[in-house]
Amino acid sequence: MKMPNIVRERIESEGYALGAFVASGSAMNCECLALGGMDFVVIDAEHAQTDAETMVDMTRASEMYGMAALVRVYDPSDTAMMSRLLDVGIHGLMIPLVETVSQAAAIIDAVKFTPLGRRGANGGRGAKWGLYEDYTRQSNDSLYTIMQCETKRGVDNIDAICETPGLDCVFIGLADLSMDLGHPGDDGAAAVAEAVDTILAACRRRNVVPGIVTGSVDAAVKRLSQGFKLVTCMNDQVFFRVSSGKHIRAIREAAKVAQ
Repeated sequence: MKMPNIVRERIESEGYALGAFVASGSAMNCECLALGGMDFVVIDAEHAQTDAETMVDMTRASEMYGMAALVRVYDPSDTAMMSRLLDVGIHGLMIPLVETVSQAAAIIDAVKFTPLGRRGANGGRGAKWGLYEDYTRQSNDSLYTIMQCETKRGVDNIDAICETPGLDCVFIGLADLSMDLGHPGDDGAAAVAEAVDTILAACRRRNVVPGIVTGSVDAAVKRLSQGFKLVTCMNDQVFFRVSSGKHIRAIREAAKVAQ
């Protein structure tokens, strides 16, 4: 049985992969996003309450519709948790705040089997209990590894980080990056735009997929036009709050007119 790499397949067929952060811990939200045509979700374990058992349920829900389920971990140094999540069948990981080559190497050590890393052999859900043939080789090729660049130090080291064997994607966290550069929340500040361009150029030079966070249609289209290949376009909880708020206000305004 062959292990899929849904993100890579979407990028190869469509030129990009579109995703969403899911902070709600809801498997049903994953199903709804998959039915809507999303390519991948990033289950948020950095800024949300989601536990490992819930992540497995969210992954199952995603798998039903051919959508990739990735997890953003909390601690970039907690390599034991990274390998454990892959063991239980997560399709890939996003690791925040990667700033140095040594950090990148330690992450690869944890998430890749020999000869790329030192992940421990297992036959659990990730290996489909032995159904995947040559699981260690397939896992090294198919489980997606994303490292976030979100600080000036990370930008300064981005060329060397992009040379890390086994790295699939560098993802820009604009909120933390703009804050670290002294322009909180200002994506348009010259220093932030320059950092974004630096990361994008490094990814292109090293054949690493460039990724970035967005929160609107216009922002997503802008980043895709720039050449970003892995783009998130929403956070499920924020999207629900904003959309439901607009719906409620529209009804109340219409009700005033009708009375």
